[in-house]
Amino acid sequence: MNKIICSLNFMYSMERFATAIYRVQRGSFKEAKINEKMNYAVDNEWHHASNLKNRIIELNNTPSSFSFLFKIVGTLLGFLNRCSGKMFALKIDVVIEKRAVKDYSYFLRSLKLDDKTRLLMKGIIADEEQHINNWEESIEIIKGKTPGKLFTEKLPAEKGRSTGRAKNT
Repeated sequence: MNKIICSLNFMYSMERFATAIYRVQRGSFKEAKINEKMNYAVDNEWHHASNLKNRIIELNNTPSSFSFLFKIVGTLLGFLNRCSGKMFALKIDVVIEKRAVKDYSYFLRSLKLDDKTRLLMKGIIADEEQHINNWEESIEIIKGKTPGKLFTEKLPAEKGRSTGRAKNT
């Protein structure tokens, strides 16, 4: 299997991991703005996984059969984070998203990707960066501070910004 397919399968597995974490964690947050961001993240990460899976298939390959393990680990980590408190969960979420941006940016720089795959990855990276901002703002809400842009800025989907959802062309 070539490096591009291995990288796409890694990303696919990690997006399933993130979806599972957020799906479990979202029940912890009663703060409306945080809960809204968590629900958006579940949907957004699921779309990333779906688009990556579809891209792997379009490239005449098979999505990793081991990605379900990432989903299981994500579910377990989501429960551990939930038990450890909201602040801890959000801080871990920031770390996970920063790592995703680092890994995906590396793939963009180091692999010779076709335009469609490159565009998909750039959209996903932009969404992951938005998740980092959302979790950092959510930490401020928990601390009792009001982030400057939080109540005036809409979520990316509301602004019509890319959600890493590749257009069928």
